Amino acid sequence: MAHPVAPPISASSGRFRRRCKPMDLSLVNLEFALNASRVINGVSAQFPAGRVTGILGPNGAGKTTLLRLAAGLLTPNAGYVALVDPSADFTRPDIRARHIGYLPQHNAAAWPVRVCDVVALGGLAGETWAAGALGSGRQNQTVREALEMCDAAHLSERAITALSGGEQARVFLARLLATEADILLLDEPVKMLDPAQQLKIMDLLARLAKSGRTVVVVMHDLNLALRYCDQVVLLHDGRVDAHGVPQHVFTPDKLRRIFGLDVSLIAHQGHHLVHPLRASEGRHEPDRN
Repeated sequence: MAHPVAPPISASSGRFRRRCKPMDLSLVNLEFALNASRVINGVSAQFPAGRVTGILGPNGAGKTTLLRLAAGLLTPNAGYVALVDPSADFTRPDIRARHIGYLPQHNAAAWPVRVCDVVALGGLAGETWAAGALGSGRQNQTVREALEMCDAAHLSERAITALSGGEQARVFLARLLATEADILLLDEPVKMLDPAQQLKIMDLLARLAKSGRTVVVVMHDLNLALRYCDQVVLLHDGRVDAHGVPQHVFTPDKLRRIFGLDVSLIAHQGHHLVHPLRASEGRHEPDRN
């Protein structure tokens, strides 16, 4: 699938130097069991370059597990994950590290490391820094630009442990951007952020997608998904229940069945909105994470 590629993403003081290599990521008939319990059951999906894909579903649907499978951090019991690029062998850890960046849902900040050094660690996955550019002007510029993109440049010299949860979340996102990966997999990247920062970060992810990157976001906010996602994958009990444009996927009947939520759908100033009315009865929530 070919998509137009915009210039590299700009920061206020410059731009990332490495132009991304657009590539789709495909999941084919994935199966995964944990402690004899089937968590992912026959999931197939394509995450196209140049698009923001949202993965949504109730607690226990398998969203985090699916993202970890996509990142190559878990090995499926059946099926496979493929980079749609004949020159990229997804089975090689160095290829995955070069092309795929992963932001987990939970990040630990156990040591009082400077923020700029935390972000610099992200570049170790890239081929340029791995070749010996650690501490170079190239690296310092990439760190600075990543922090600026995440509205965190003013935190550069502070200890990561001295920051609030929302500030830490922006720093860890900057570390992901410092990898300059072509495919960005993010697990609930805005859940710790205030509403204004949520919009800023989602705006950033949309711009990164327009630059040719593949952006996949696990999220719970239906309205953010409607506003920013080009497509969504709706998971339920480890299966894909629906896959498509969010305006078509988020129907009242489907949201009631999947989330146990009665809603009304509203069109306002060119945007579609989900207005929650009440929690409905009877939805079964799997006892797994």
